[in-house]
Amino acid sequence: MDPGSLVPTGRTAPAAGISAKDLVGEYIAGCDQRPPSDVIGHLGRIIKKLLDEGIAPAHVRAGLANFTANPKHPSVLTSMVNEAMNARPGGLARPGIRPNVPAHQAWTNPANASAAYAEEL
Repeated sequence: MDPGSLVPTGRTAPAAGISAKDLVGEYIAGCDQRPPSDVIGHLGRIIKKLLDEGIAPAHVRAGLANFTANPKHPSVLTSMVNEAMNARPGGLARPGIRPNVPAHQAWTNPANASAAYAEEL
């Protein structure tokens, strides 16, 4: 008998009511024109694999939304789901720089200069 993993992965089992076929159907319904059958089949296989792996259907839906907005080869769906799962808040606009450095904000004239500069004027 396999005792299972002792290290939790943080993933949960897919919801019983959501299948790869359901998610593919949602994707097709959101398209203006029906995609080619090869694309649909490829997406279906990838979605089934992701759900079987324990990826939450909400993350797969978010990845499919990205794929719908920017259609590429179906194999990039896995990356789009990963991006949806691991997205970080966009508070900083300078990737690769220390995380406590805020994004640059251009200087603007204050609406009330005397209040903004108080006694500096």
